[in-house]
Amino acid sequence: MNLASNAVQIPSPTRRRVLFVDHAAVMGGAELSLLDLAIAYRDTSRVLLFDQGPFRERLEGANVPVQVIAAPSSLLSVKASGGLSALKAIPGLGWMARRIVEQSRGVDLIHANSQKAFVAAALARWMGAPPVVWHLRDILTASHFSAMNRRLAIALANAQASQVMVNSQATGEAFVAAGGRPGLVHLVYNGLSAQPFDAVGEEQAIALRQELGLGADVPIIGSFSRLSYWKGQHVLLEAVRSLPEVHVLLVGKSLFGEDEYVAQLQDLAASPELAGRVHWIGFRTDIPALMKACSIVAHTSTEPEPFGRVIVEGQLAQRPVIATAAGGAVELVEDGVTGRLVPPKDAIALRQAIHEILEHPQQTADLAQRGYDHAKATFSLESLLTNFDHALSLI
Repeated sequence: MNLASNAVQIPSPTRRRVLFVDHAAVMGGAELSLLDLAIAYRDTSRVLLFDQGPFRERLEGANVPVQVIAAPSSLLSVKASGGLSALKAIPGLGWMARRIVEQSRGVDLIHANSQKAFVAAALARWMGAPPVVWHLRDILTASHFSAMNRRLAIALANAQASQVMVNSQATGEAFVAAGGRPGLVHLVYNGLSAQPFDAVGEEQAIALRQELGLGADVPIIGSFSRLSYWKGQHVLLEAVRSLPEVHVLLVGKSLFGEDEYVAQLQDLAASPELAGRVHWIGFRTDIPALMKACSIVAHTSTEPEPFGRVIVEGQLAQRPVIATAAGGAVELVEDGVTGRLVPPKDAIALRQAIHEILEHPQQTADLAQRGYDHAKATFSLESLLTNFDHALSLI
């Protein structure tokens, strides 16, 4: 199924009145993408969150109207991979759906930015709320979602969603493969502004390296993601074991109770081969400068990525990007042209790609420049807003 034809470029219509709904309050990739949309729509629309957290602060800092209605813990605690245990969330879903109905008065439509938000919004639609758009930012496979949760989401989408907006062809194809109606699917790639990356000078990158105690010639591989097994930081650490000159920058933290994985990473980083070469700096907002301080940006997900925001960010930072060849990543990177692709979970292939990039600086500079040009032309914030406006105009 080719969804690319849906990503048309047309002049923006008058912006609709939208209630953006998200269950999360942490700053994940989905929330960063929603932040751009909410800022663009802040004159007509508002955001509803199910919990307090940093996302509310970012929205308010951007003058986006935001309301937090704390969802019952039975709803927030449900895991996407959970089975029958998710049944305990049914009363909480009903309660949250009624709150969405109340909050949606006066808007044209509801934009659900997560699966929990969508399920609650779909129930609200049954109660008389405006049309619902599910912005699907996940690949609906058994690796991340239980069979019960997939069936529920697909049934509600087929019955209640006016549109299922997807962030890549891979995401849309997985939705259809799980039983979703193809006619609901509308492709809107994520978009990012190049300006924050273009504004970073080399002096900032050098200063960050000095903070880490690393000179300008030390190779640094940057990993920018929450710390989670499926994000594959362990694959990167395994890859650089036998590259003794290479340092690793881990930017991010665990968000959803993945402390055991973090402990495993810490044990791996403390091994004799890696000791002193892994730098943990937690969650940061100065991503453009940090990426420019790196020699390579690595995306190492062990499962298909719905989109791969970090890939585009790395390209906009004009750094060579190595990405896992699965899911939406293959739509963002042409191997050897705009970046490098390696098989999932393959530390040997990743190590070889790192070695080749570091050994051929002129070819690497050309690769990074082509990646930058491609990202700026294809995944711009302007392109995102044009396609998003158009998608909503169809409802």
